[in-house]
Amino acid sequence: MTVSGYGRGLLIAGGLVSLLAVGAALVLIGSPASQREARLDAARVRDLVAIERRVNAHAQREHALPASLSALDPGGRIVDPASGATYGYTVIDARRFRLCARFATDSRDALRQAEPWIQQEWQHGVGETCFDRTLERDLPAGATARP
Repeated sequence: MTVSGYGRGLLIAGGLVSLLAVGAALVLIGSPASQREARLDAARVRDLVAIERRVNAHAQREHALPASLSALDPGGRIVDPASGATYGYTVIDARRFRLCARFATDSRDALRQAEPWIQQEWQHGVGETCFDRTLERDLPAGATARP
């Protein structure tokens, strides 16, 4: 069975279009490794959101910010899913605290986000990024920070 010149041309053109499509997809969404990094960064943001909620709950219950993440009720992850390092946490004052994590991707690159729901308040670049947070509700009068 032979392929005519016209058929051979179509076969080559189809192959080139397929290769270009795969190449364009890799450029736009990144390699499997970069997608894994984006998924890990999305998990880090989810962890920080959950930690923020737990800090708020602790502050309302105890009338003070926790001294460390280990003072929070068990049940949530306080360590990086890849490295196992504890997320950064610092008490700034009676109502404000800082959460930090080391990210592998830039969340402002919308095409490479694993989860585009990441809100503006959790945008991050590559490397160590910290987020200053304020308690959702005021603490009772006389409450103090426990740094």
